[in-house]
Amino acid sequence: MASEKKILLDADVIIHFIKGDELLMLPKLFPKRLVIVSNVKDELCRSKHFKDIILNFINFNKIEELDFPINDQKIYKAYAELRAELKGDGESSILAIARYNQQILASSNLKDIKIYCEKFQIEYITTMDILLIAFKKGIISESECDLFIYNVKSKKSILPVNTIAEYIILAQK
Repeated sequence: MASEKKILLDADVIIHFIKGDELLMLPKLFPKRLVIVSNVKDELCRSKHFKDIILNFINFNKIEELDFPINDQKIYKAYAELRAELKGDGESSILAIARYNQQILASSNLKDIKIYCEKFQIEYITTMDILLIAFKKGIISESECDLFIYNVKSKKSILPVNTIAEYIILAQK
């Protein structure tokens, strides 16, 4: 992962880190690289539970807010095509921006993003990839990773494994 690239966060990844009580780990792991596009922010702020958390995250400069570039015809056209495929508003916006700005996409919704990312050579990472990076850098321990996974899953979100050790094996395949 190129260190200078910005990371466009999808709502699902942010929700995972909120549910896992590790939202502040993201700016620690990726200082000055995190971006929330206005469409994703708006999507998250529709929930009373997430609104204050997200607005504080932005106001305390933990994440950069980016207005969707509606005047960029290439990006807007890609966004419109993705929306026509019934992709979510936030997801469509970050896919279109990442495609033309060579930024990294952070989303765990592989069913909706993987084919598009591979087609247009968009680098992407998932919640579990981020957790593994934090683990390998010593920012979070194995037991803290496992607690994060447990917390996220116990709050009705989906992750592909129950422990970081399982994910390490899965990632090697």
